[in-house]
Amino acid sequence: MLDPFAILELPTESDDATIRRRYLELIKQYSPEHHPEKFSKIREAYEAIRTAESRVHFRLFEKGQNDTIEAIIEELACQTPRRRLKLKDLFQATTPR
Repeated sequence: MLDPFAILELPTESDDATIRRRYLELIKQYSPEHHPEKFSKIREAYEAIRTAESRVHFRLFEKGQNDTIEAIIEELACQTPRRRLKLKDLFQATTPR
């Protein structure tokens, strides 16, 4: 398989929303009736990298990159949203007891 990031014309550090937005743009541009081969390549590329987990799988097994599992786990941890603290919780954490 070719590089999905190259097929979708995206940088490798793209997030889920950016990948989905680009995928939708391309499938509108290349309809399956007029461009069936290009459409199938775009769909296959999107399926390969549409979530953070699938991008990790691609980097480890299909691309053959020499990333360590620890580096990928750390990268995923930085991408996951953290719970926002409420003002009350912040105030309680900063006041002495």
